Amino acid sequence: MATDAAAKAESPRRLRSQRDFRRFWTGDLVSQFGSRITEFVLPLLVVTVLNGSGAQVGLLQACYLAPFFLLPLFAGVWLERRTKRPVMIAMDFGRFVLVMAVPLLALFGLLTLPLLYVVAIAGGAMTVLYDIAATSYVPRLVSADHLTSANSAVSVNLAVSATTGPGLAGWLSGLFGPAGTLVFDGLSYLTSANALLLIRHREVVPERKADRDPRRELAEGLRAVLRNPPVRALVTHAGIYNAGSAMIVVAFLIYFVRELGHDPAVYGAVMVASGIGGIVGSLGIPVLIRRLGYGHSLLVALVFSTSSYFLLPLADGSGGDILICGIGLFLGVTGSASGSVIALTVRQRSTPSALHARMNASYRLLSFGMLSIGAGTAGFLVDAFGARAVLFLAPCLLLLSVIPAASRPIRTLRTLPDLG
Repeated sequence: MATDAAAKAESPRRLRSQRDFRRFWTGDLVSQFGSRITEFVLPLLVVTVLNGSGAQVGLLQACYLAPFFLLPLFAGVWLERRTKRPVMIAMDFGRFVLVMAVPLLALFGLLTLPLLYVVAIAGGAMTVLYDIAATSYVPRLVSADHLTSANSAVSVNLAVSATTGPGLAGWLSGLFGPAGTLVFDGLSYLTSANALLLIRHREVVPERKADRDPRRELAEGLRAVLRNPPVRALVTHAGIYNAGSAMIVVAFLIYFVRELGHDPAVYGAVMVASGIGGIVGSLGIPVLIRRLGYGHSLLVALVFSTSSYFLLPLADGSGGDILICGIGLFLGVTGSASGSVIALTVRQRSTPSALHARMNASYRLLSFGMLSIGAGTAGFLVDAFGARAVLFLAPCLLLLSVIPAASRPIRTLRTLPDLG
């Protein structure tokens, strides 16, 4: 069975022995941990402290995710000929200042929904810059032979933070309140910045051209996505899938905490299952790729990342809610984490390195922008039809996303080029 030779040659143990990659991985892990706490606490503040409606929860999520739609293209052009590590460090310091403002405002009784919306927008913008810089930094830090393993390790960061973040944030919210929990969030960003400051590797960045044409560079980034058949299929799938997943996030929080009456600590405990699934998916997918190739591995991942979420609306307030929702989240995120590793590796290996930042930015514009639309739509649908109805509707949207992902450019993809 033909597989990617580069994938066979990868050695996770050898990758972990690289000191600079360990520092990057550690900094990224802690930064992602902080982001998870922010994502958990901000909507929880709206539901439990400010008594917000479903539409207000959706609007907050939309504010946080709006920069993922509005900012990526310009961020990609700006980052293309800049070193990525200083940008990540600056974003960590910026988010530290931002999240620490929330408990201070709450302490003096000044916290309001409009201020939370501002925090969400600014935090989302900084996260976009950090994520695009980090995604484009990995191929400059490790060799092509280790790229899939590196992407798998970074995806584990997302999974570990998803596991520990919500569970710990729920427990801390019970002890210190949602606003007080953000103090720990701020400290995580400081720790991340310190780890990144210790990296000795220095990037080689192309010289800036005096006659740069930003419009042309934006167009090149879009073409790197839209004229590459596998990447075009992946971004179409991701856009539809992200809209559905954002609807699930908003509806599940309201359904589980408000309508079923579970407290934030129980909600956090259930969310731990999604993080465990992310770890399993991220660590296991390199093995599956070596056995099945990239296209068939993605199809396997899609089985779990779509249909599993139909379990969530089956919760009815009985003692089995934690088990039912935990299984649904575990299986769903196992599949989505596996698919994310595949999609990221395909994008990086099939795009010239000089276009990575702009390609990643364009990909985020077209796919992550749908998160904001999905979250905003979910809030209004919850108020109109109830959270449970939205939890039945959203997985149908996930199933629709399988169509482009199962198309020929992806389905037949067994090996990948290395364009350098």
